Amino acid sequence: MTSGRLALAGAAVMTAVLTLTSPGCGDGATPCTDCPPLEGRYRMGFAGDAGVGGDCATLGVALPRDKPLNIARTGDRLTGTLEGVSLTGSVSGQGTFSLAGTLAGGTDGGRTDTLSLAGRYTPSVADGGTAQLAGTYTGTFSRTGPSGPQRCNVVSPFSATRE
Repeated sequence: MTSGRLALAGAAVMTAVLTLTSPGCGDGATPCTDCPPLEGRYRMGFAGDAGVGGDCATLGVALPRDKPLNIARTGDRLTGTLEGVSLTGSVSGQGTFSLAGTLAGGTDGGRTDTLSLAGRYTPSVADGGTAQLAGTYTGTFSRTGPSGPQRCNVVSPFSATRE
C-alpha cells in the first residue's frame, strides 16, 4: 500500500514539466508581452563564397546579397518582405524568429519563389553596436517550361545587419 506521497511527488514533477514545456511567447498560443524589437530594415549577408548551384543559376536565382529585408512587428507577429516576397512569421521572447512566404509565378512560365528565414535576433549593445539577425535562409524556386518543370533549392547560413 502506498501513502500517497509518491502520487504527490509525481504530480509535482508533472506540473514542473508542463510549466517548462508549455506554449509561450512566439508560438501563437500566447501573445508575447515583452518581445525583442527586431522590426526594421536589414541588409542581407552570406558567408564568403556561398552561392547557388547550377540548377538555380539556370532559373536566374542568386542569393539576396546586400538586399534589404524589411520587418514589421506587432506583438510576437512578424511581417516582412525580401526580394518582393511577402513574409509572415513570429518571434519569441528569447529572440528566435521565423519568417516564410511565397511569390507565385504567373501561368506564363513565371518563377515561383518560396523563401523562409529562421534564426536569432541579437540586439544592439549600448555603446553604438547594431542589431543583427543570424540564421538559415532557405529558398525553393520553380518554373514550368515547355520541357517540363524546373526546380532548385538553396539552403545557406545568413546574417543581416540593421540599417
